[in-house]
Amino acid sequence: MKKSIIMLACGMLMASSAIAQDSKALYGEAQKAYNGYFLKAQGGNLDDEAAMCLQTSYDLYTQALACDTIFETNKDGSPKLDKKTGKPKFKTKVSGDIVKAYETMIAQNDFLIAGEYYRGKEDYHNAALAYGRNAALLQSKYAKNVPDSVLSETLFLQGFANYFDKDYQNCFINMVKAKELGYTANGIDQFIDDAPNQIIQKYVNESNYAGANEALDHMMAEVPTNANLYTLKARVQEFEKGFEAAIPAYEAALSRDPNNAFAYYCMGVGYTDIVNNAIMNSKAITDAALAKEIAPLLGNPIKYLSKAVELNNNISPEMLEDAQKKLNILNQYNALVQ
Repeated sequence: MKKSIIMLACGMLMASSAIAQDSKALYGEAQKAYNGYFLKAQGGNLDDEAAMCLQTSYDLYTQALACDTIFETNKDGSPKLDKKTGKPKFKTKVSGDIVKAYETMIAQNDFLIAGEYYRGKEDYHNAALAYGRNAALLQSKYAKNVPDSVLSETLFLQGFANYFDKDYQNCFINMVKAKELGYTANGIDQFIDDAPNQIIQKYVNESNYAGANEALDHMMAEVPTNANLYTLKARVQEFEKGFEAAIPAYEAALSRDPNNAFAYYCMGVGYTDIVNNAIMNSKAITDAALAKEIAPLLGNPIKYLSKAVELNNNISPEMLEDAQKKLNILNQYNALVQ
């Protein structure tokens, strides 16, 4: 019987919040909803209904706070001004109590607890929402002296839930934020590398280059220093328009990470293809004549492939072997010229 009563109460609160405009009434509804969560959480019996009550309480507190400030007016409708500050005068009813409610949610890790509950159920969508709410509270003016380690772990957990909810864009953004705050555990670098790849591969498979570019532009705006995003941008442009259109994006990637072997490898392969096209169209009869003809084209592919082989830090063994084979052939032509 208790279970159905709590469910009904939360349902009524959600319905009534749409029409209630009085901040004090909204605050009362928010408290009831929070109690529906807290009683079960305190007893270790958290369930979907209680977790929903927590979210409902937060939403109602937020609505109440938004309509709690009432500016005082003169008889002619103009705002009353404070004689000391010169600013408009206003009154509040429950703002102080709402701030205390937020502070309680932060101190008791309520949304972190809800996130763990949902993650345990493999409900990654709601887990990400709960962790995100916790992260927002930790970054709000209601949080006091939150260590970076606490916020970064919450952001990692949010990104983790995003990943398994296949929300790779937010996974990437939250993981990067977590790492910037010092979080290095639980394979965070693999998530940061793989999440954008998951997005772009899907778009490229569908030949949806506009979608790929839009997703990349959004992530690049959030994390402009990430070289991998620029490499992916170059790959998309290469698929869509050809290698030469992709060169500026590859260069942008290398300007952000001069030790990015994959970007060097891609540049080397692209320039090698230019050499191969010249060879295919050449009418030279001897190897020496051919080598002399293509000599001006050899510098770039040799430079970039050599750097990829030297670094060998984020390319596969197959790419490394391919780079070495291409280098051997290019160097043979280069030797004929000298």
